[in-house]
Amino acid sequence: MTDSLHDLRQRAEDAAYTAVGVGVLGFQQAQVRRRAVQQRLVSASHDARAQAVSLTGDARGALESLGSDLKSRVEPVVTRLGEQVEPWVTDVRTRVEPVLEGFGVATRRPADKASPKTKTPPV
Repeated sequence: MTDSLHDLRQRAEDAAYTAVGVGVLGFQQAQVRRRAVQQRLVSASHDARAQAVSLTGDARGALESLGSDLKSRVEPVVTRLGEQVEPWVTDVRTRVEPVLEGFGVATRRPADKASPKTKTPPV
């Protein structure tokens, strides 16, 4: 009976070692898979960041192009309007200035506003 008890003990020991070995192998496999997933996530985040930078650059380029296009369309219109309005402003000024001067009101031109006024010191 001692031999069968010894065999039973040996088999139990072997089974325990096998279970521990399988557990260690399973844990190692889980670690390998975790690292692979982690690498895929890092790679995907780098790709997403690169794509976001690229799309941002594309959007800036499109916006600048749109701004240039808008400017090239609006500037001629503003210039034409200025050319059409300027004769009216000149006509109104030539009619109003004499009337205002008759009342003693000094008139200034836009260029006069830009020049600094000098104050006379009190005496």
